[in-house]
Amino acid sequence: MRLAEFIRTHREQILAEFEAYARSIDAPATMDISELRDHAEQMLASITEDLDKPDTARERRDRSRGRSDAAEGTLDTAAQQHGYSRAFSGFTVEQMVSEYRALRASVIRLWLAQPADETTDRLYELIRFNEGLDQALTESIARFSDQ
Repeated sequence: MRLAEFIRTHREQILAEFEAYARSIDAPATMDISELRDHAEQMLASITEDLDKPDTARERRDRSRGRSDAAEGTLDTAAQQHGYSRAFSGFTVEQMVSEYRALRASVIRLWLAQPADETTDRLYELIRFNEGLDQALTESIARFSDQ
């Protein structure tokens, strides 16, 4: 099963694991789990949308160099909203980054536990997923730092 399809069909399981991790962080009392879940779900939706699109060598190169990050003046991405809300809630940048680590680990561990599909290039899909998650992390950190 392709990674994008896996994320969509196992969304609840991924978010439940992510939420369990988020609850374990020694975080400020103002942490809003429903907001956390919404941002994670929106970020995953954005990443799966990107995974579904064919890409060119130039797009791959641009992504690897951070040239696909949200541009100034565009509507806030879920990742930017997440960075803002974490700064506003009193999180440290380390706590926020650890949320991304947990999301990444949940998706990859659950997906790799599935039987391999010979038609799916898992390494390529993992690279694209990691680039998408790193893009979201970069946007969150930028917004967090602005706050």
